[in-house]
Amino acid sequence: MSGCYSGLNGFDRGSGQDGGETDASGDAGESEGETEGVGDELDPGRVTMHRLTNAEYDNTISDVFFGLPLEPSSVFPADEVSLGFDNISDVLSVTPVLFELYERSAEQAIELALTSTGGGGEVERHEAEDVGGTSGQPCCGGGFWALSSNGEIATTMSLATGGEHEIVVRAYGQQAGADLPHMTISVDGVAISEIDVTATSDAPAEHTVVTEIPAGNHTVTVAFTNDFYDAAAGLDRNLYVDYIELRSLVAPTDSIRDRILTCEPAPGQEAACADEILRAMGKRAWRRPLTDEEVEGLVAIVQTALIDGQSFEQGIALGLQALLISPYFLFRVEIDPDPTSLVPHPLNDYELASRLSYFVWSTMPDDELMALADEGMLSNPVVIEGQVQRMLQNERADALVKNFAGQWLYLRNIEAVVKDYEAYPDFDSELQASMRTEAELFFQTFVTEGRSLTELLTAEETFVDARLAEHYGLPAPAGEGFERVSLAGMPRRGLLTQPGIMSVLSHPVTTSPVKRGKWVLEQLMCIHPPPPPPGVEIPPLDPEIGGTMREQLAQHRNDPSCAACHSMMDPIGLGLEHYDAVGRYRDVDAGMEIDASGNLPTGEAFTNGLEMVALLADSDDFAYCTTRKTLTYALGRDPGVSDIPYVDEIIAEMQARDMTLEGLLVAIATNDVFRMRRGEQ
Repeated sequence: MSGCYSGLNGFDRGSGQDGGETDASGDAGESEGETEGVGDELDPGRVTMHRLTNAEYDNTISDVFFGLPLEPSSVFPADEVSLGFDNISDVLSVTPVLFELYERSAEQAIELALTSTGGGGEVERHEAEDVGGTSGQPCCGGGFWALSSNGEIATTMSLATGGEHEIVVRAYGQQAGADLPHMTISVDGVAISEIDVTATSDAPAEHTVVTEIPAGNHTVTVAFTNDFYDAAAGLDRNLYVDYIELRSLVAPTDSIRDRILTCEPAPGQEAACADEILRAMGKRAWRRPLTDEEVEGLVAIVQTALIDGQSFEQGIALGLQALLISPYFLFRVEIDPDPTSLVPHPLNDYELASRLSYFVWSTMPDDELMALADEGMLSNPVVIEGQVQRMLQNERADALVKNFAGQWLYLRNIEAVVKDYEAYPDFDSELQASMRTEAELFFQTFVTEGRSLTELLTAEETFVDARLAEHYGLPAPAGEGFERVSLAGMPRRGLLTQPGIMSVLSHPVTTSPVKRGKWVLEQLMCIHPPPPPPGVEIPPLDPEIGGTMREQLAQHRNDPSCAACHSMMDPIGLGLEHYDAVGRYRDVDAGMEIDASGNLPTGEAFTNGLEMVALLADSDDFAYCTTRKTLTYALGRDPGVSDIPYVDEIIAEMQARDMTLEGLLVAIATNDVFRMRRGEQ
């Protein structure tokens, strides 16, 4: 596999690394940032009209309707991934099936919004006989569901407003044996109440538990757990459930319906009222003010509905649906005044507001961003900097953890890891969930605390709960949940030695220096080794063969077609051999003391993983690659040769701002590559 970097798309910065990747088809095509004919001026490139990703769609449709709890993309096809992210505009297409799902989700969202009773004070009841259970059958004239053996009734409830709620279960027990029927009430799989049911068929009772529940969709489960049956004695213990009800204890607020329907038309004034409603909702949905002509078209839909005998509200629902299936909602539309001109031009304020909000929040601009766009203030870099600082303190900035770091650093992959049970019997879904939460809480500190991004690799603290503390060999936290703990004196530093990442970058039974080395090269240094030659596969190394991982890989490198690239990947991955396939620290492999020495492609040598991450953190490659990955995510396209001056400007600005995540985001958002675009021939 000699000549690892020949013919690859991208640009070389002097250490052998490649700046690009193949596109979705596998071809190394021309980047959007590389076009002949622009001349000597800097070229900010262009971005293909950008369809909302599934995550962006969910967030946006929820925010359009003032926080309506929705996740319609759960039934959408998965987004195509390119360049390591699912928000790359060139591969985000709309198929007929997806458009049909967009239509359906628009109808459902509008129906839910227009029947919303407001935040707080709401009551939602689900009849048990309608929901059904995992055991038993309807009974008692259809008014109850009989759990005649151990089983559960589970239903999903939607909360517009988080806070304190009562969960009420009306039920009674058929008493038999020494114990009362035992009922467990759970929310999202977590038991919040254990109840011995004393009520009988003569007087079914409401059983109430009070708990804090955040806004959104939640699964409420009622389970019968102690079935008893004695046929000889004619004794049978069962649980009969009438309904499950959720009652908000939060003070009522204006309903979403009232916030949409801002006027009630008098006879003959329907057009004016429809104009008011659709103009306001249109600005939210399309992230810009609508023209009079566009509003007239929407009002015409309402008038047609009225002529056909439908109600005013039904007409408004049709107008709202037209907004939500328009390209102006489904895509982040940016208009070139002259689509064939290669002369760069600034984005208008509304386009810039959208770029900024989808970059940081993965959703539409909020009221403050739109107000600044109305005033034409977002063309001012000082204003942009202030908005980035504000946005990072908003809970929506969690999107940077879930969507940006989740893909760049593979945090999303942790819960999909599979390990061999015989080799790692303690590795289960609970431990995986703790590993992912640790990594996300760790990255969140870079969003909110102004830490240098070098500490992604060198930090001497992390977050653990009781399960993860045991995995680390640390004392369990004093309370429930996660606690920030020091790693001082331990052979751990930053993200790269966390168990979650080490588990992702391993095989089911053994570690994988190849995976680990490739990940460091690609994700932290932006060096992209090509795939193996056709027909060449690297099987997981077999512990039964004997020898250390270093010895087995040395045999693999005897193949000249593999040596060139593996001589770069393997030394990095072997530097992490102290961490086994589930991220536990060890000193011995195959009965022999581990040798974790190696070197980076740039020549620096290290004796173990801690020395390696320190070298990486201080390297120009890490600063460059962090910038490149973030810029790729921000623009939704691959930075190319013409972007080199912009990348250099952003790196310099980020380093002047102590290499914080905030500094990097400000440097990107105030740079011309983010604030400008051009057409194409």
